Amino acid sequence: MTPSTSSLWYVVQTKPRQERLAAAALELLWRTPTFLPEVIQPQRGRRTLAPLFPAYLFVQADLAQTPLSGLNATPGVVRVVEVGGRPQPVPAAVVEALRRRVEEVNEAGGLPTHPFRPGEVVRIARGPLAGLEAVFLGPMRPAQRVRVLLNFLGGLTEAEIEVEALAQPPPAERQRVRRTRGRGRRIRRP
Repeated sequence: MTPSTSSLWYVVQTKPRQERLAAAALELLWRTPTFLPEVIQPQRGRRTLAPLFPAYLFVQADLAQTPLSGLNATPGVVRVVEVGGRPQPVPAAVVEALRRRVEEVNEAGGLPTHPFRPGEVVRIARGPLAGLEAVFLGPMRPAQRVRVLLNFLGGLTEAEIEVEALAQPPPAERQRVRRTRGRGRRIRRP
């Protein structure tokens, strides 16, 4: 079915790991086009397609024709995302730009990978902070930047850095920094 001219794109929150089920159900039951941005990501030693925004997808619907309660009752769907109690439309240009960007990322081989794990000591290999050691905090998806914790000028500072600027320190210098005291109790650092 071709969407009507009054059809707008909306963000739909899905149940965890049920994005494909929700997209298929929306298309089948309500005849609404959906867009589930999926990118190539490493998972368990191989590269697979995974949602770029876990538990979210886009649906194009005319809410005058398709009841919001019906969309929310679709299998796999939690709700259509609302702002101020009203479904917030997403401009079609944004959806198309996202669609093009996802295609570019997948043609380039997927999201970039790195060997670093949260809590691991890393060395900054290039840039103005070259030579400093930091604690790897984690990736900032879907960008190619990561967060690190630096001991800089006598204090701990969180910084964003290109993943390509990081290197593993020699094996003797690697250590894992504890982040919890056990049972999820976080260690507070000054």
